Parts: sequence; structure tokens; C-alpha cells
Amino acid sequence: MIHELREKMAEESHTDPTREPISDVIAAKHDKTLAELRNLLIQRGIRTYIVEYLKLTLKSSTWPAPPGSTQHRHPPELLIFAPQGWRVATVRIAPRSGAYLVDVAQADRRGGLAPDRRYIIPSHESARVPPLLPGYVTDGS
Repeated sequence: MIHELREKMAEESHTDPTREPISDVIAAKHDKTLAELRNLLIQRGIRTYIVEYLKLTLKSSTWPAPPGSTQHRHPPELLIFAPQGWRVATVRIAPRSGAYLVDVAQADRRGGLAPDRRYIIPSHESARVPPLLPGYVTDGS
């Protein structure tokens, strides 16, 4: 499953502007925000997993020049799973605006896979994110 996610990320990184590299400072903010959401979901018994994406480029050289390397961080993702192990949603944070990008898995009428439904939630309205996730039940408050 992780292999499929890596391939998907590699394909999307060329076309999706939300997959551009981010600084360590922004990545730390995203990590903290997604960790808070993850803790809320875990308290409700929802299975989650945070995926961190790093791109490491190694450069060789001839002597006497030293070899080099570069590392780029990409926005982390919070994956939400059904009890059966299927991914039912993915939450990311947009690198520039800080908005929540919530992709909820969809099924067609015959039970097959359909394209994910994307919701974009402003960063100041974080309380709207959990109710969008399958398996999250509100208290009625």
C-alpha cells in the first residue's frame, strides 16, 4: 500500500502545486496541525497514519571535489483508514494558504472506485474537517 502511495505522489508531484517542496519551518507547522487532528481521530477510534515525504538527491563528483546532496521536504499527509484497512480519506495542508485539503474516497454505484471528492477548508475553520471524514460521528453539540 505504501508503494502505491509513493507512486501516486511521484505522479502528482509534477502536476499538483500542493505537492511542491516546503521549508522545514512550514513542514513543522503542518506536522503539528496534522498531529492534533490525528489525536482527535484516534480518540474516536479511527485508524490514521501520517506519511512524510522526503526527496533526497545524491550527486557524485570526481576527486578532489566532494560529493553533494540535496533534500526536499514535501507536505505530509494524514491518511484515514476504515477498520477493514481501506483508505477512506487523506488530509493535507496547502503549502501557501494553509487551507486543509480533504480528499474523501468515493465509490460508484457498483461498488467500484471513483475519483476522490476534494474539500478545501480554510485554515481558520479547522472544526469543519473532522465531520467530513468517514467514520467520524459528531456529539450533536
